[in-house]
Amino acid sequence: MTEKLYYADPGLLEFDAAVVRAAALPGGGCEVVLDRTCFYPGGGGQPADKGTLGGAAVVEVRETDDGDVVHVLERPIPGGRASGAVDAARRLDFMAQHTGEHILAQALLQAGGLHTVSVHFGDDDTTIEVKADSIDDAVLAEAERISNRVIRENRRVLVHQVDRSEASRFALRRAPPAEETRLRIVEVEGFDLVGCSGVHARSTGEVFLIKAVSQEKIRGRVRLHVLIGERAFADYGRKVALSQALSRALTCGEDAILARVQDLQAAQLEAAREMKRVTVERAGAEAESAVAAAPRAGAAVLVTRIFDGAGADYLKAFVERVTGKPGRACIALDRGTDSFQWIVAHSMERGPELAAIVSPRMAEAGAKGGGRGARMQGVGARRDAAGPFAQGVEKDLARALGGEAPATEGT
Repeated sequence: MTEKLYYADPGLLEFDAAVVRAAALPGGGCEVVLDRTCFYPGGGGQPADKGTLGGAAVVEVRETDDGDVVHVLERPIPGGRASGAVDAARRLDFMAQHTGEHILAQALLQAGGLHTVSVHFGDDDTTIEVKADSIDDAVLAEAERISNRVIRENRRVLVHQVDRSEASRFALRRAPPAEETRLRIVEVEGFDLVGCSGVHARSTGEVFLIKAVSQEKIRGRVRLHVLIGERAFADYGRKVALSQALSRALTCGEDAILARVQDLQAAQLEAAREMKRVTVERAGAEAESAVAAAPRAGAAVLVTRIFDGAGADYLKAFVERVTGKPGRACIALDRGTDSFQWIVAHSMERGPELAAIVSPRMAEAGAKGGGRGARMQGVGARRDAAGPFAQGVEKDLARALGGEAPATEGT
């Protein structure tokens, strides 16, 4: 069994060891088992360490059922001994993540009776899932307050190795797995006790800071996204820089950013309303002019118009004004850069069913859309198909209305 130096001294990150066995792997890598190691193989949700062994990159670390730690290297290493170096930044980060998770899990329990059911330590954030439908903001704020108080108190993190028969003397936050006969209990001194195989900080002060940044509902639980340690500090720095940049851009104090943005949003909304009003007004005026000049097709006035870049609001307003009175029919298209929008409608009391007229022309033009009765609309994939599509629908609709198709107009 490999001697696990990471448990004896979590802060030890460089070591020398004897090679117990080594085996080449397909592709040029190799597996090495040492008599002792600082490389943590992962467990309790905490990822395995990375680093170098004998100068070769360690790409994977795992523990076998008989307690040996297997190091998977990018290439074979020579000799019967090897020096190893754990990626210090990664190890210290995940030690802080894991210890911080223990602190926050106990704080959630104290603040709101929330039980942690799973945890994941990612490269960007730590996630904690709790058994709840939602977490009240006040409860989460209290859990953060408790957590960061424990960090400031710099409590010791202790490890107890006990037989299962002794577990009853510890007030464990959760029951250990039934199959374990020898328990490793991690204690945040006077605050939290839980069975765990992970590698932890030596005191809570090393965790530095805990901040929950978001929550989401998943599988009937709540998942918290949490920043711990240097991650939380770096995020704070980014937020300060963003706040300062926004303050400069909006020419206001940082405490006035939200109000300034809300004012800009309100102004933008009002401008959009005014733009729409003007658009509808212009489209209405053009529609009235088009109706006055339009020929008749049987009992209806038939208006056909092709626009270029008028926009969806203009197109809709134009058609609605044309068909706002009885006895009118309208074919309106708006060509964009590559495609076109179209609307066909009429206001005849006993007018034709448009689906039977328009649908065959849609297939010819590669257009899509829907509707039936007195209105259909959709889009065409090719700008150059807009004219033939309008002319074809105009011809068939005029015939259905009992007249001849007039020449198609465009603007």
